[in-house]
Amino acid sequence: MKDVMLWVGAGQIGTAIARRLEFDKKIIVGDKKIENAEAVAKIMK
Repeated sequence: MKDVMLWVGAGQIGTAIARRLEFDKKIIVGDKKIENAEAVAKIMK
């Protein structure tokens, strides 16, 4: 089972933090605008 990171607020600072902590984790991304969450999810893949 993998650890899960819940990430709310898909901005630049959150992206930087998630990149440092994401190793071998499943990430759930949330934002007020679905477009922001989808764009960041695409970058993080």
